[in-house]
Amino acid sequence: MTQTRRTLTERSVKALTTTEPRGRHVYDARLKGFGCTVYPEGRKVFWLVYADPRGGRTETGRPARRRLALGKHGVVTVADARADALAALGEVRKGRDPAEERERRRGVPTFQEWVTEYLAGVRLRKKQPQDDVRYLARACERWGQRPLDAIAPEDVARLVQSIAENGHRTTANRCLASVAACLQAAWRLDKIPSNPARKVKRFSENPPRQRVLTEEELHRVLKALAEWPDPHERAAITLLVTTGARLSEVLRARWADVDLEAGEWRIPSSKSGHPQLVLLAGSTCAMLRRLERLGELVIPGRSHVDKPRFNLRHVWAALRVAAKVLDVHLHDLRRTFGLAVARAAGLHVASKMLRHSDIRITEAVYAPLGVEVLREAAEQQATHVDNVLKMRPPKKLAS
Repeated sequence: MTQTRRTLTERSVKALTTTEPRGRHVYDARLKGFGCTVYPEGRKVFWLVYADPRGGRTETGRPARRRLALGKHGVVTVADARADALAALGEVRKGRDPAEERERRRGVPTFQEWVTEYLAGVRLRKKQPQDDVRYLARACERWGQRPLDAIAPEDVARLVQSIAENGHRTTANRCLASVAACLQAAWRLDKIPSNPARKVKRFSENPPRQRVLTEEELHRVLKALAEWPDPHERAAITLLVTTGARLSEVLRARWADVDLEAGEWRIPSSKSGHPQLVLLAGSTCAMLRRLERLGELVIPGRSHVDKPRFNLRHVWAALRVAAKVLDVHLHDLRRTFGLAVARAAGLHVASKMLRHSDIRITEAVYAPLGVEVLREAAEQQATHVDNVLKMRPPKKLAS
């Protein structure tokens, strides 16, 4: 194979020909190590030869060299190949080996490939993986074919920024959480050197909804509920009011999990992913004893008795009109329950009754103590201090 040297331009490369079976090497006269190989059939390939950053010598005693393919002419231009060669030489000057880096990255999955693998595990661990599926699909639209280790913090920031710009800061934060968890799992398996999402800040969100029913409002709701004709729908709302359970839990409750003698309702697979216990008051047990059992479900389905309902939208819409509480959501009943328990028995008990894993959730969302409660506590403490001040000091013992 012959070797020649000339200035590589689009015109000179197009003019290159050879009859040598193994091709002919042409080195660039302007950039050391940069060159092109032309083959008899007309194919032309750019490359860069450089000294091995790790040192070492060949059997003949010459310095060891490395070779980096830069692409086929027609796919890349001479200018592009030269720019890539210059960038690679810059890496070499820093002690890095661009050829070795390329070989390493060939073993790195694309973002889409890793997401597919990651979600397979998420579906086994999480009861409701659909949010992760949705958010990571959005990320794959941008980075799907990009190498996993090529995702940068600014890429993640641009993704969540695009969601937040439409007024969906909470959605942007949920997306960031899913992407961060996905990349954190890749980092734990040494697929990436660091998690770029950890450098991206969350957006501030509106404070969580804190609407609770006053005693008067709750009285009107219960009065309207007492006149509701369907006993099973009436029982469903009663369970929400007296247990603080979630609507999905009530609609999926099975008689097999309810022990009326012990006053216990076991939820086999709750939102937390493990079984939980709900205590039933005596009046709630009495109500359930009177309730007709039509199938496995405590609240039978509308189309099939053993198929859970999706919601009680029509029931609650009518009840809140009758009770004149139009701004109250069905989930506000759970918040009202939490506040009532917190006032009566303390925040710790309320957190246990609501089955929260973190008491801070209870404090921030489900048991927001109002000013009147705090004022009452302040008055009680002031009264206590006054009483202490009025106490007579103990008599001194005679010496």
